[in-house]
Amino acid sequence: MMISFDILVIALTAICLYTDLRWNKIYNKVLLPFALIGVIMQLYFHGLKGLAEGMAGFLTGLLLLLIPFAVRQIGAGDVKLLATIGMIKGPQFTLLVFLGAALAGGLMSCVLLIRQGRLLSSLRAMGCAALLRLARVPAPYALTPLEQAAPGDVIPLGPPFLQAFLRPICFRLF
Repeated sequence: MMISFDILVIALTAICLYTDLRWNKIYNKVLLPFALIGVIMQLYFHGLKGLAEGMAGFLTGLLLLLIPFAVRQIGAGDVKLLATIGMIKGPQFTLLVFLGAALAGGLMSCVLLIRQGRLLSSLRAMGCAALLRLARVPAPYALTPLEQAAPGDVIPLGPPFLQAFLRPICFRLF
């Protein structure tokens, strides 16, 4: 039974990984059927308790990425993907995926900055921003919105999401 939920999430993430890498988009026409199947599966296997668990997972995924979306650091598709994963697997798994994706995304960002020769200057800027924040001095700059970022500076969230949810599934199966 749990394996069917895992297979559903693997299929969802594989499709979204492909569309995210190929077209830089995560399509609603992919997410909506998976969310509906998640609702149906939760009801079928767990009844109203499962539906409540799925809705809690959906809200968890939505709320975790709401602030990054509001400051335009991620796209709406990423938010809806995590919310859909939450609908299928519940809030605990969604939190694990979020944390794993954040760690993987941070590591990918560091690799990107190293390849571009900007790691030290970025760390220095973040340190200065943290000191200014502690001193309650307004920062002289803001985060770069996603649509203004250079193409090489944008990391698709599909790969971090994929590794983040596959890890707990693989540990459980093997």
